[in-house]
Amino acid sequence: MQIKYKGGESFEIKSKDVDISLSSNISINGFIFPGPGEYEKSGVILNGIPDQGNTIYVASFEDMTVCHLGRINHDLTEDEAKQIGNVDILFLPLGEEGSAELKIALKILSKIDPRMVIPMLYNPINLAEFKKSEGYTDGEIDVLKIRRTDLPEEEERKIVILSS
Repeated sequence: MQIKYKGGESFEIKSKDVDISLSSNISINGFIFPGPGEYEKSGVILNGIPDQGNTIYVASFEDMTVCHLGRINHDLTEDEAKQIGNVDILFLPLGEEGSAELKIALKILSKIDPRMVIPMLYNPINLAEFKKSEGYTDGEIDVLKIRRTDLPEEEERKIVILSS
């Protein structure tokens, strides 16, 4: 699959058979999902978890699970973390546009413990703080091309910063 950052909370994910648009809602191959609930479309298993006016989306396809937290503005409850489950790639908000501030984002990150993190909803200051807290030294890339075999080992975490 390949992932592009469109700015704010918006991402585009493309694979051989699926085009997914992620933002405050999600569409798969042009079909926009109405919000929370469990769905399946074009081989993608999707769970929309309601969260205080926000929807957390967890999508499984190509033998990977991605989680888009939307504009979450609080720490996850144990129930939410359990509903999210194991995540390979997490789209993590870092404090902009009503999303959780960095300190809370880091708590969320420790609860979900994904193998890869892609920040969103950030400004240069909180992105720099996040990079420092995670020991990130690489630059930004335009597009992430990834397969399951490219993910780090389960005990490791990789940060990928996509330019918009």
